Amino acid sequence: MKLQIFQSHKGDCLLLEGAEGGRVLCDGGMASSMKKYARTVLSKLRDDGEKLDYVYVSHIDQDHISGVLQLLEDEFEWRLYDYHRDNGSPIRKPDFPRPPEIGGIWHNAFRDQVGKNAGDVEDLLAAAAPSLLATSVPELVELGEELQGIAVSIPEAIKVSRYASPELLDIPVNKLPGSHDQPKLLMYRNDQKPFQVGSMRFTIVGPTREELTLLKEGWNNFLRDAKNDQKLKDLRAEIKRKVEVFGQEAFDLRDWNGIEDFKGVTTPNIASLMFMVEEAGKRILLTGDSQQDIILKGLKLAGFLGDGYCHVDVLKVQHHASEHNVDENFCRLVSADHYVFCGNGSDGNPERSVIQQIYDSRLGPAKTRSLAPESDGRPFKFWFSTTSKAQIDESQQQQTYAAVEALVASLEQQSNGLLSFVFNDGPRLELSV
Repeated sequence: MKLQIFQSHKGDCLLLEGAEGGRVLCDGGMASSMKKYARTVLSKLRDDGEKLDYVYVSHIDQDHISGVLQLLEDEFEWRLYDYHRDNGSPIRKPDFPRPPEIGGIWHNAFRDQVGKNAGDVEDLLAAAAPSLLATSVPELVELGEELQGIAVSIPEAIKVSRYASPELLDIPVNKLPGSHDQPKLLMYRNDQKPFQVGSMRFTIVGPTREELTLLKEGWNNFLRDAKNDQKLKDLRAEIKRKVEVFGQEAFDLRDWNGIEDFKGVTTPNIASLMFMVEEAGKRILLTGDSQQDIILKGLKLAGFLGDGYCHVDVLKVQHHASEHNVDENFCRLVSADHYVFCGNGSDGNPERSVIQQIYDSRLGPAKTRSLAPESDGRPFKFWFSTTSKAQIDESQQQQTYAAVEALVASLEQQSNGLLSFVFNDGPRLELSV
């Protein structure tokens, strides 16, 4: 297998390819990073007569889904160009490369997760965020920032589903290879069998129905509490629901009631779609932004913790190595030859404390060491999606990443040659397994 790790700003964007066929884009990062780094690389697949078998969106979060939306928007503009050209009313040719063909999308859509109250949640968030941000009350401004984060991610997720629909791009959603069924939600199920994409074998390890139920209850509780709040009672949504009519020459999918892209998105990460990918005895664990206990539960249910631990060739470290999503116990139970860290220093991620925990699980005191015999005395490597030099000068992101670079260099010196590392100073890194 081969994993390409793109610069993806604060998000995740990985391209997974099987040795004997199969290609899956794992999240899309931010729209801005897709346009700057990944778009051209992916377009070469079309030039070479290749395609993306699937695009996998781990969860509804702007730094995972926004780049995917950008790809779909790009393809729509190209089809729009084709339509006008073929009907004798040519319009300006898109000035960006055409994306590859996409065979299918794995994405647990917001409406399918939340149910009948989805529209109410969307309306409330879209109305509440701008109104609260306009106040001068610090507590309300803080609430507005949080709601704004959720409000941006939801319409992007909805529009991914809309663009994939038969009326527009006609890309199958959540239809697994070899399956005649098409469940609305992908999750771990007791009777769920692994499936092949080319030479790669995929097993869903999360979320379970429990996480999706908790997510739905949480949204509905939020809706009920917000509706009863006097501060929000009189707010009304002004949301444009229709996708631009086919034939419109210009449109912007990321504008939702005046809310633009921003930092600090808050979304329900526990519902991340996660996979164990296997090929020829090698394994890659894709975790999205899930939480450590949920990942361990999924691994156990799927049979990957039979001995109480799991060693993989590649671990995509969950939620950009946030201290809220990784702990010492997880590092002891799940080890890897290669650890992939995505994120650019936003919100302090990747956290140095998490990097230290992972290092200690390999070369620290006995009480912190990995339980997997395969990890004992074995070389391991850290892969980072970006560098401090790629960040804005003197920004918080640059300071965070410079501190990460210093820590990793220090750990490498202490490791007696067992730890190696690479920081991505170009559009992408390539990890061969």
